Amino acid sequence: MTRINRPDTLLTELRDIKRRLHALETAQRTTGNATAETDTPGADESEQASERHEK
Repeated sequence: MTRINRPDTLLTELRDIKRRLHALETAQRTTGNATAETDTPGADESEQASERHEK
């Protein structure tokens, strides 16, 4: 059996993928919150529309 197909290795890979996904989701939530906090109430509608489109 090849090393990559051993159950130990597959579980390790799965845990690593889950950890990376969680880190990405957390970073995405943090970035989304920071973006929402930096929106200025005086910005015109065209700027807000372009920002929404970029997200």
